[in-house]
Amino acid sequence: MRYLVRSLMVLAICLSALNAESQEYSAGSAEPQELANARALLQAGREDIIRDEMRFSEAEAALFWPVYENYRLELTGLRDRYADLIVGYLRAYRDGAVTENDAVRLIDDYLDIKSKQLQIRKKHLEYFREALPPRKVARFYQLENKLDAELDAQLAMFVPLMDPV
Repeated sequence: MRYLVRSLMVLAICLSALNAESQEYSAGSAEPQELANARALLQAGREDIIRDEMRFSEAEAALFWPVYENYRLELTGLRDRYADLIVGYLRAYRDGAVTENDAVRLIDDYLDIKSKQLQIRKKHLEYFREALPPRKVARFYQLENKLDAELDAQLAMFVPLMDPV
């Protein structure tokens, strides 16, 4: 699939930025430009994939993109929080300082992020249904799931497992 190749390229750039971020980030500092650029590229890549794969009519596009923008804006904070969680873990792992409390916080925060992501998807479903026919709504959610799964798969290869003791 065409979108998969493009998403992998975008994700590779993002992971590079996360790696740089994990090495250079310090608490309270401004967001590094590399991470901001990676986030912008990831979003642009998602939009390109959606545009290519959804094959909207002009009328559908006119209704879809404003709804998508609201949806995307609501997810941005969660995606940033997820990136921060990963960066914090990578920093602690690199420094050999992952504590039991860190482990509790990591899993609690991860599950909270995933739960809120699902809540946002459910909330926006009605708006997407108002903008698009049911099959296109289903296709859009499939694309979102595939893109997120690809990101998670790439992160799984990039992020080391926590030491058990």
